Amino acid sequence: MALVVALLFLCASCSPSKNAQAAKPAMTRCQEELNSIPGVAAVSRVRSKHPEDEGALRGMEIALTIDRMVLSKADPDHDQDDWCYSENTRENFEKLLGALKENELPPTVDFLSGDSIDQVLQQEWLQSGNLIGTTTFAGLSVKKRSAQEFIAELARNEQALAPLWSQSGSKQKYFRYPELKLGMDAQRTGDVRAYLKQNGYIEVPATINARDERFSQPYCAARARKDDVCANFVAATYKSLLLDETIKSRAVAQRIAGREIKHILVIEANQLTCDLLNELLHLYKAMGVRFIPLDQALRDPFYATEDITNAGNQIVWETRRVQASADE
Repeated sequence: MALVVALLFLCASCSPSKNAQAAKPAMTRCQEELNSIPGVAAVSRVRSKHPEDEGALRGMEIALTIDRMVLSKADPDHDQDDWCYSENTRENFEKLLGALKENELPPTVDFLSGDSIDQVLQQEWLQSGNLIGTTTFAGLSVKKRSAQEFIAELARNEQALAPLWSQSGSKQKYFRYPELKLGMDAQRTGDVRAYLKQNGYIEVPATINARDERFSQPYCAARARKDDVCANFVAATYKSLLLDETIKSRAVAQRIAGREIKHILVIEANQLTCDLLNELLHLYKAMGVRFIPLDQALRDPFYATEDITNAGNQIVWETRRVQASADE
């Protein structure tokens, strides 16, 4: 069964190809793509138990963070095999801002890569009271380069963000490892962390990873073929799985820390998130969640460790294991 779960995880990491899926009936494609995502099989069993129950997350405190941001214009030639190339619109950006404002969220930190920044939109993001964080220039992982190469990409990204940093009202410099991955080389990680400390960065982990990118391509594919039934099915499945993951993350964190902790949720700015964020925030609040600033979450003693990213990852990994076991 462990091998089956591993294979499912690998399948989920691959975006469905337009050409490979074109010959299949729409709902067959929809169900096949969803069934390849770990945890989906358990959704039908948990949905009737708790995710939509009012108050199921009562008292939980969460800081919302965002990885990447949509752009103001789509480039249809950028990736002909990407169902979601058209997600880059001002309309989607305004959906995100509107969702945060309507739900009265505190300033939200958006982590940016310098190779895909829309300076005008990001200026509006800051003017709206939100904040930015940095990662590496093109999402380069520390696992794939030496510490020196990784640091060079981090510095390159800081340079690309410099015009925005100067406009930010925050005194904090937030950093997040791409995909929250550090690698196993302790010396390399130590060198990177020494650079972060010397340059005043705060390392930001996550304890709840929405992993919305798993649902993004099937959702965009359904919208592209105007299949509202499939698009709504993908959206409903994603919402149920995210809420189930949040509930399980809370329980896992209590077991690891021995108490309730303040959580950090990471979502990605994509078409699925733009369309659903307002509804998700309303739902979280109805279930008893209180959204807090990132700085307030990071003051929780749980994050008072040098290995802060892996501390958060421990909760994420254990939650995935619990969800995967529900599929067995």
